[in-house]
Amino acid sequence: MSRRYSRRSSPMKHTHRFIKRPLTALVFSTPLLLAGSFTLAQDSGFYIGGNYGESYGRLSRAEVAETFEANGRQVLLLDKTDEDNAGKLLFGYDINDVFAAEFSYFNLGKYQFNTTLAPAQNMRGRAAIEGFALDLLTKMPITDNLSALLRAGVTRTSVTQSFSRFPVTPANSFDDRTPREFEGKAGFGLEYDFNEALSARAELEYFNLPSSQMLGDSAHMASVGLVYRFGRSAAPAPVAPTPAPAPRPEPTPPPAPEPEPVNITLESRALFEFDDATISASGRQELDGLLRQLSEIDYDSTIVVGHTDRIGGREYNLGLSQRRADAVRNYLIEGGIRANTITARGLANDESLLAPTDCRNLGSNQATIDCLQPDRRVVVEIDGTREP
Repeated sequence: MSRRYSRRSSPMKHTHRFIKRPLTALVFSTPLLLAGSFTLAQDSGFYIGGNYGESYGRLSRAEVAETFEANGRQVLLLDKTDEDNAGKLLFGYDINDVFAAEFSYFNLGKYQFNTTLAPAQNMRGRAAIEGFALDLLTKMPITDNLSALLRAGVTRTSVTQSFSRFPVTPANSFDDRTPREFEGKAGFGLEYDFNEALSARAELEYFNLPSSQMLGDSAHMASVGLVYRFGRSAAPAPVAPTPAPAPRPEPTPPPAPEPEPVNITLESRALFEFDDATISASGRQELDGLLRQLSEIDYDSTIVVGHTDRIGGREYNLGLSQRRADAVRNYLIEGGIRANTITARGLANDESLLAPTDCRNLGSNQATIDCLQPDRRVVVEIDGTREP
């Protein structure tokens, strides 16, 4: 009675499940383990990596059936598995920004078939594919972090075949052997740079296979992986330049001294003869000196006040003091003082500098006149300031 093998009951299928997790861990952990174990020169160009994915072969039903029929067997049922977990480990060198060379070990997994034959026999065949590859890669930037990959290379591929029969019969054309040949390969994919050192890849690769009794002439592998480049690190975050120190504030200058108020007093004896309102020659010299002082003064207004002593009547002294004040005002205007800034008035003896008891009983008029001299004066009052 014939025995039927299906994919569900296949012992090999359970083996695939068993090796899947270790293979995944090996492929993805190897770049990280080696990156922590080796230190190469800065920007050395060397890198390591690993990919993990699925392989797709072409187990030919027609070729298997033809081989059985040539040996007097008829294929009643043929169940095949021509895809498996696959991966590779690689070591590469960036020749420049465009080209790189890679050496890799690849394992495309195991393909198998189960068949029921007539006369009564069951047969299982299995082929494991692995090898080494040397590739030349071309990188074409798409964005700052994303590049397209094209690869072409040569492989040394081995296909390890094994066959089992139930019940055991004399040998037929299926025999256990391992063809090894140099073949070609090609592929394309994408590479994304997380930083200067670490990148991720997604690739599809085509492998030519050696001639065998089970498989077609090619297989494919779709995979994703990681690449770690030695001697590189993530680009440092830009550092803002250290701001220049703020200039020291200029020392606060000491406050300018307040302008000095100005008050100028001239005695009438320097300007007029006794009981006279005509400016004398010596008086003009005094007023010229006053004009020079006024040129150095910032003023808004000037008041000329005439005073007399107590000799004579008040009305007479008021008129005399006014005439003296007017004479001085006119002279100052002729000397350049603006007429609208200067006024004149006479006060007679209303603001005497002497006490009423002073200059009494001196024995002569001349002595009294000389004693009262301080009251005979002209005061020029300037409302202004002089810069210190």
